[in-house]
Amino acid sequence: MKFSKSYLVTSAAILTGLAGCIGPQPGTSSFVAMQQEDQQKAAIRAAEQSVSKAPSWYTEPPVDATAIYAAGTEISSDMQMSMDMAVLSAKRALASQIGNRLSSKMKEFAMQVGSNDDVQVSKEIERVTTNVITEVNLAGFTREKSELISQGKGYRTYVLLRYPLGESNRMILDQMKKSAVLDSKLRASKAFQELEKEIDTARSGR
Repeated sequence: MKFSKSYLVTSAAILTGLAGCIGPQPGTSSFVAMQQEDQQKAAIRAAEQSVSKAPSWYTEPPVDATAIYAAGTEISSDMQMSMDMAVLSAKRALASQIGNRLSSKMKEFAMQVGSNDDVQVSKEIERVTTNVITEVNLAGFTREKSELISQGKGYRTYVLLRYPLGESNRMILDQMKKSAVLDSKLRASKAFQELEKEIDTARSGR
């Protein structure tokens, strides 16, 4: 059977087009490269979506003189898992903030009593600081806000936690009062008196 030249050219064009539609064959370097590119594009789209839909309280958590706020977000194919993981992420951020604040508070006490000139006081402050940070209990946190959105084939949860500063202040005060060295040294300091005032204010709800 003979085919015309135009028929052969048309057939070749069709086959070339079909090959282009089929794309790279699995297992080839071109196929792997195409998969990586698709994954990168999907990751970029997911990141853009999570940023555009993030609530304002997530990108800029509230600032409060009586509490510490921390936000967290996680994505999962399971809705409940997404919520649980977001809370856990926020709790880690909360614990880090509280630890930093406690260390800063204790350094303030150390400066006021001149612990650099007193080895015993310096060591006692370090010991108390370690104990307080170890005893940090996030059981007093509250979930202020949360938001759930669908993202791709999964769910993304944004969550905002609040932890009252009165609780961490109380832990500092309790630990210092247990130390005869610090109790006698710090009680007259301005930082100690301010800490007691903060606790009283928190308790009275003012």
